[in-house]
Amino acid sequence: MAKNFLTPAETAQSFIAVGDYKTKMPVTKILVSSFLAGAYIAFAAQLMTTVTHDMVGYFGVGFSSFIGGSVFGIALVLVLVAGSDLFTGNTLLSMGWLNNNLTTTQVLNNWFLVYVGNFIGALFLLWMMFSSDIWSGHGNEIGAHAVAIAYKKTHLTFMEAFTRGIGCNWLVCLAVVIVAAGQDTMGKIIGAWFPVMAFIASGFEHCVANMFIIPAGLVAKLNPGVAEVVATNHPTWDLNSLNFYSFFVNNLVPVTLGNIFSGAVLVGGIYWFLYVRDAKVNS
Repeated sequence: MAKNFLTPAETAQSFIAVGDYKTKMPVTKILVSSFLAGAYIAFAAQLMTTVTHDMVGYFGVGFSSFIGGSVFGIALVLVLVAGSDLFTGNTLLSMGWLNNNLTTTQVLNNWFLVYVGNFIGALFLLWMMFSSDIWSGHGNEIGAHAVAIAYKKTHLTFMEAFTRGIGCNWLVCLAVVIVAAGQDTMGKIIGAWFPVMAFIASGFEHCVANMFIIPAGLVAKLNPGVAEVVATNHPTWDLNSLNFYSFFVNNLVPVTLGNIFSGAVLVGGIYWFLYVRDAKVNS
């Protein structure tokens, strides 16, 4: 009977070929593919925001975080099974670089293009959500929850954001590895879901998700009704501190660096060391 999964060694070897393919894609294809991934992640982030906006009062923080992670799991299912390019997953290109299959320029060029495409896709979904007026739902509570999530994310210290970024992409890249190992659709879906649920429920930080989540809070707070609900729920908060500076400096930059470290080193680097390096030497 044929096995329905690849071994860790076989999976690690497959990433070398995938890296060659990804870095040789035309720029337009990279941008379009990464646009889709940014949009898919944003869909999941909006779903999580809507589903959990009033849960804490009924079920507590822990279970609400679990449900949020559970519904956000659709993100990586869409990215990996439906097909697109996500910056955090592409940090695994480090395996090809360590194997001398890819140059530094090839890796950095791919990362830059995918990062930009992801951002554009996330902002496109932001425009859709703003135009749909979904944030005014449930007496502006959905929008207020979007603002609250963004506010908390932009009030982390650099080290908090960096280490939460490490934890996030360690799990996300393990999901990528599991999906690559799976040989049937259901196995890939389950493999994508569990690690993503874990990173959301744990409170870790994903740079592409935050490309939607924090701008969503920045836009939603401009709605007077939403701002009033936020002021009622969190009277000590200064919403002026939720701004583009805090978005980039307090969150996006350190989270991105943390995501790169865990994906490129803790998963890509270690898996290359364990399963690819010796195979190359022996060949």
